[in-house]
Amino acid sequence: MTPDIPADLDRLRSRYQAFADQISHYSEAMFREKPSGKWSVAEVVQHLYLSARPVARLVAGPREVLLAWGLAEKPSRGYAQLAADYEKALESGVKAPDGMVPRLADTLISRAELMERILTMYQSVAAGVSDWSSADLDRYQLPHPALGKLTVREMIDFISIHTEHHQRLLPAG
Repeated sequence: MTPDIPADLDRLRSRYQAFADQISHYSEAMFREKPSGKWSVAEVVQHLYLSARPVARLVAGPREVLLAWGLAEKPSRGYAQLAADYEKALESGVKAPDGMVPRLADTLISRAELMERILTMYQSVAAGVSDWSSADLDRYQLPHPALGKLTVREMIDFISIHTEHHQRLLPAG
C-alpha cells in the first residue's frame, strides 16, 4: 500500500463505520420507513452501494480503461475543497442519475444483506487501489455525474464525502 493512500482509505472505512453504527440502532420500521418525498434509510444504503459500484469495478480493472477519460491535468483537490465543491453542486439542484436511484424492489432485500453489500463494495474500492502508486491516484481520472472528472484519489474521497452527506440527512436514531 502506498504511504499516503492509507489516510484516504482509513477515512472511507471510518465514514462507513459511523454510518453503519448510526443505523444499527434503527428499528426495522425506521430502516424501511419512507418519509414523504424522501428515501428510506434502506434506499439510502442502496443508493450508496449503487454509487460506489462503478468506482469499485473501474479501479479493479486495467488502468488503460481509465484512459478513456484522459489523464488529469491538474492536481487532486483536497478533501475539504472537494466537499465544498460537492455542496455547491447540491445547492444548484443536482440529483442522483437514474442508475444510482434506488429501486423499490431493492428495498425488499434484507437489512443484513443491504449492509453486507455496501460494506463489500467499499472494501472492493479499497482493495482496488491498495497497490496504486500515489502518482497514479492523482494521474488517472473517471467521470462523476455532478462534479465532472475526478482523479481516483478524489473519487475515493468523494465516496467518504457522499456517505457523510447522507448520514447527516438520516433521522436521529
